[in-house]
Amino acid sequence: MSATSDQAGLADQERRPPHTIPVIINNKTVQLPEREMTGLEIKQAAAAQGLPIDTGFQLSVRHGGRFNIVGDTDPIRIHPNLEFLAVAPDDNS
Repeated sequence: MSATSDQAGLADQERRPPHTIPVIINNKTVQLPEREMTGLEIKQAAAAQGLPIDTGFQLSVRHGGRFNIVGDTDPIRIHPNLEFLAVAPDDNS
């Protein structure tokens, strides 16, 4: 590959918006940057985008008609419109 084609490839990457994947957390859309993230990384990304959650919340992911708990170190494969719940540890609902 020539230096010219390398520069053209970099220019194309700079023009394209960063790829993100829209998911739902607590009924709000959040854009996640990776195809696989841990529970902690998902909570951090949501908080950084203004969701009123923090890393102490319990995260769950919808599988069919139920939600399964996601630990902070559990890897989750991210796909569009994946649905999560993040609940404060003192919420007994």
